[in-house]
Amino acid sequence: MEKLNYKVVDERTLKLSVIEGALYTIAFNATQGFVYSTLALHFNFSPVIVSVVAVLPATSQIVQFFTPLVYRLIPSKSKAIFWLALVARASFIIVPVALMINYENGIIVAIPFVVFNVLNNIVGNLWTSAMKSLVPEERRNTYFAFRNSVATFAGLVGWLFYSSVLQVMDRKNGLLVSYLFSSVIFVLTAYLLKLHRIPEAKETHFSLLAPLSTLKIAKFRKFIGFVVFWNVAIQFAGPFFSYFEVSYLKVPYSYLGFLNLLSAVVTMLAYSFFGRVSNYFGEKNMIKFGIALTFASVSMYSFMNTSNYKFLIVLATIFASTAWSAINLNYFTLLLKISEEPSEIYFSMHAFVAGVSSLFASYLGGLVLSFIRTMDFGRLSPYNVMFLFALLMRVAVFIYFSKLELGSCQRDMRFVEMGYRMITRRF
Repeated sequence: MEKLNYKVVDERTLKLSVIEGALYTIAFNATQGFVYSTLALHFNFSPVIVSVVAVLPATSQIVQFFTPLVYRLIPSKSKAIFWLALVARASFIIVPVALMINYENGIIVAIPFVVFNVLNNIVGNLWTSAMKSLVPEERRNTYFAFRNSVATFAGLVGWLFYSSVLQVMDRKNGLLVSYLFSSVIFVLTAYLLKLHRIPEAKETHFSLLAPLSTLKIAKFRKFIGFVVFWNVAIQFAGPFFSYFEVSYLKVPYSYLGFLNLLSAVVTMLAYSFFGRVSNYFGEKNMIKFGIALTFASVSMYSFMNTSNYKFLIVLATIFASTAWSAINLNYFTLLLKISEEPSEIYFSMHAFVAGVSSLFASYLGGLVLSFIRTMDFGRLSPYNVMFLFALLMRVAVFIYFSKLELGSCQRDMRFVEMGYRMITRRF
């Protein structure tokens, strides 16, 4: 029998993963930001529905806790990834069909968001476990920085397409074209996952409560504590940033397209830079750096209105794109680093906690906005007040995370010191 060259197979899969990530981002962008906000306005979603559906990518992580059950139904990790991804991503065809037949029930339109996020999160768990095996630890920062940069550029193409379609067409037809295009791309990404050469798990018979055993590991338990507070802080008002832009500020779609172009360019540059320096500063320091930068963007939204948004929203986009590049890259690699084998149960526990805290925060945020939306806050809108609450939460999380000991070999650095070393290239 011919022996497989695992190095070649691995490199082929890693290249396919870059392509899949790029196409997935194009399709996924239709479920986020101003495209989703426009869909919510078209179907007249309530604030609670807007909030809960918008954070489904985070809240539905809860189901990853039950990933061990997937192995009982589909013992092959490769087959599980493909079939779950296919069902999850093909479900979005419901949206253009509903638009074509003039079906106005928003609950039905929300169904594919639920199906997609529930199943796709299980896919994400299995995919992350596979990447931990496929990508050597010393290559992770550079590989995922490159993959994220390519995905960001592809996402830029998607944002420009969606903004152009929604700008030149009426709302219904613009949404129809956008979600039909997204659905086709989603199905293609599932096929690309089928082409991946996924290493099978050494152990596939996990008990349902196996993820709970991960809490015995001190550094992972501390990290989980941070995950709870961080998800509450970002999801409390997170769903309303884009909704605020579309419904309150009434930012033109052409301007939103420009902002997404700016965000993509900044993100690509940031990923390229942070991919090189993260090994020097360490994941914890880079996450702290990113959280601190989010203070600036959220502060700007806290005082943004129809007369000053054109300038402030540009600055907020630059700060937010830089911040989230640092956070996303290093959060993911930190999770991989502190997870032991079998890694699936660590990812399941992380996802469950992140999902529960996100669901709580998004529901709470929706209730708070529903309660205060008729109140008078002077020059501030109810959305501005929500963003101020979110800012205070992020400051509290920053203080908490700074005090955690996660076993990093790099010493803790202050924001100013890190900024100085980055600017002067002393790393």
